[in-house]
Order: sequence, then structure tokens, then C-alpha cells
Amino acid sequence: MRTFLHTLRKLVLGETWALPLGIALAVATAAVVREIAGPGGWWSHGGGWLLFVLLVAAFAVSLARTGR
Repeated sequence: MRTFLHTLRKLVLGETWALPLGIALAVATAAVVREIAGPGGWWSHGGGWLLFVLLVAAFAVSLARTGR
């Protein structure tokens, strides 16, 4: 548990670039997909979930990278 808290503290305090880059990539990907999907359709119902999944993936990758 101590290792997890130490890693989380490092992420929150900005001692790694993995999380900010992952978040930027997730938001950029969601923006591109939104433009491709158009103003209506599935994006209004599923876009938030897509962004959520991308952000969780970015967090998981950043934890895995800093936990080595």
C-alpha cells in the first residue's frame, strides 16, 4: 500500500510526465473522434464514456510506468 501511495503522490505532484501526456492524448483523441462523429448521433450518448475510458487507461499506464 505504501508503494501505491508513494506513486500516487508522485503523479499528483507532477514528478512524472506520463500522466499529463496521457491526459492530453486522451482529450485530443476524444476531440478528434467528436469531430468525426459529427454534432449528433452516438457522441452525445457515448462520448463521455469514451473520454472516461481513455482517461482511466492513461492513469493505469502512468501508474504502471512509474511503478517499475
